[in-house]
Amino acid sequence: MTAQIINADVFEGLMQIADHTVSMVVTSPPYYGLRNYGVDEQIGLERTFREYVIALVGVFAEVHRVLTDDGTL
Repeated sequence: MTAQIINADVFEGLMQIADHTVSMVVTSPPYYGLRNYGVDEQIGLERTFREYVIALVGVFAEVHRVLTDDGTL
């Protein structure tokens, strides 16, 4: 078993991972409008809730891409 830590923006980090190579993803996405971490374009500070959901859908589409067929989220 090999472990790798990628410290990056979620989209940049996921782009570094090949399709169907991850067995498990554990995440805690930020709530909408709750915190400001001082990072440009952070998820959770979109102008509308709809934009927030669209951002999360984009993240989880990439998570789906990297997960193995029997992977867990």
